[in-house]
Amino acid sequence: MQSIGKHCWPSCIHGQCLSYINNQNLTYCHCESGWSGVQCHIKHTCDCALGSLCISNSICLCPTGRFGHRCHLTQLSCQSQPCLNDGQCILEDIRYKHPNHNRTMCICRQVEENAQPKRTSLMKKIQFDESSTKILTSVIFHMAFAQILNNYYLIIVRENAIIFEQISAKLISPYRCQSIVELFDEIFSNQHLLKRIKYYHIPCQQHVQLNCFYDDVHICLCTHERQANCFEFDHNMNYDCDGSNLCENQGNCFLDDHKCPTTAFCVCPTCFFGSKCQFSTKGSTLSLDIILGYHIRSNIQFNQQQIIVKIAMMFIIIIFVFGSINSFLSFQTFRQKDVRNVGCGLYLYASSIISMITITLLILKFSFLLVIQIGSITNRTFYYIQCLSIDFLLRSLLCTNDWLSACVAIERAMNAIRGVKFNKTNSKQVAKWMILIIIVFTSITFIFDPFHRDLIDDEEQQRTWCVTKYSSSMQIVEWIVNIFHFSVPFLINIMSSIVIIFAITRTRSESQKKKSYKEHLCKQIQYHKHLFISPSLLVALAVPRLIISFVSGCMKSARHSWFYLIGYFTSFTPSILTFGIFVLPSEMYKKAFKKWITNI
Repeated sequence: MQSIGKHCWPSCIHGQCLSYINNQNLTYCHCESGWSGVQCHIKHTCDCALGSLCISNSICLCPTGRFGHRCHLTQLSCQSQPCLNDGQCILEDIRYKHPNHNRTMCICRQVEENAQPKRTSLMKKIQFDESSTKILTSVIFHMAFAQILNNYYLIIVRENAIIFEQISAKLISPYRCQSIVELFDEIFSNQHLLKRIKYYHIPCQQHVQLNCFYDDVHICLCTHERQANCFEFDHNMNYDCDGSNLCENQGNCFLDDHKCPTTAFCVCPTCFFGSKCQFSTKGSTLSLDIILGYHIRSNIQFNQQQIIVKIAMMFIIIIFVFGSINSFLSFQTFRQKDVRNVGCGLYLYASSIISMITITLLILKFSFLLVIQIGSITNRTFYYIQCLSIDFLLRSLLCTNDWLSACVAIERAMNAIRGVKFNKTNSKQVAKWMILIIIVFTSITFIFDPFHRDLIDDEEQQRTWCVTKYSSSMQIVEWIVNIFHFSVPFLINIMSSIVIIFAITRTRSESQKKKSYKEHLCKQIQYHKHLFISPSLLVALAVPRLIISFVSGCMKSARHSWFYLIGYFTSFTPSILTFGIFVLPSEMYKKAFKKWITNI
């Protein structure tokens, strides 16, 4: 293919100056019949048959129906007019044709102006818990593809139009249309179309199971003869409902029929949902509402709910049972007056109460979510109140427990440093104020949470959601608050443990000079290793909460709920381990616990 060029150098004498279509800067001379050479300046005698094209002295380009060295031989195969519907008969090259095969082929006339298949798109939303779907259409078609994201699957292809038929198909790998990048390489796929399209038969011949493939402008079918049959295909079609896009946040709008549309629906980008993509989990703090909400089926009993909902219920029950036992045993241990004669006892006493409140709120949160999404409770005011309060209280109480553990570590360090000069009465008074300050402080740092919560109605799912929506600046504030509440108590625990070990080591080395300082240090590290294990365990269990606060800025799909659900429940584990972390490793607290057991 060429286009007319402006200038040729040297100029054409007996010919036309043309430029290459794939490089307009390069030109050549297309000579008139009887002339050849770079400038078409060499005259020669043409002895080709009438109607043929002479190319230099030795080459004759034959017209349709003639062949031979000088195009004097006539091919009779096409005279019988084997092609129907005004198709054009073409003689194939007899040198490469098997003698038993037909030596002609038909080029069908173009029934439409653009000579391309008419494309009709039918859209169907598949729910995340569905593995199959049904599509009903009155459109008559020859081939059908399924497009999921950027993957194409060949459903069916027929020579005759499909008027009425029930078709079942599985979208499996043999029917996926591969990209030419997969079949060749990236260097080949970046070449000009004219250079690479002539090689498109090769994938069909080398890959017997290949049914179709595509490039940037085509979709190609592999025929029974293992030849590529390609047609143009717009991979970047603008789905905007013919310029009347009702979808928000760059959602794709689809019509059921472009000529006479009756319905439209939106396919939302990641992190957005709703009938018009008007709702977002982007910049939100994920709670059970977003993690688990889509898995709960409306108006269906619990025993018919999905497995993830049942497993979530099992985890909730386990956390509640163990948490109740932990909180009760811790409460009974630290409620004794001889244990609460110093600040540590008061901190742990408050921690046992807060742990019980936390796990109670957790089971209430799950229960309310379940009954609201199933449809047992429809009171919007009740839903709004629990939306504002429960998640805010859960976040505050979890961090309060972390800070109370840090206060225990600080007091232990102060006790180790001051030794016999440690004032128990003063410690007790400070602890009472610190408990109050910590509760108020953590509540204030999360007070922004209820102000950014709201109920949103999803018309498509016929549900109401409790969602937190933060601006980009507010998201940064939340990250800072989460990092602060995570890192500072952990650093306090670690630094206090180091201070305790070195303070006790110094005291022992001064009173027991027979052993070296290093020997005393090693002994104290071994004896007080639980001081490192406890905060390390607490921070390891709190890490999922921190990860969720960053990664969960958006849960891209309800299919990814398992990761977030496990992380969510893991963050409540410290609330059920107070007894194991603080009571069992301590001789004094174990003695108090045994005393309570004896007095029962």
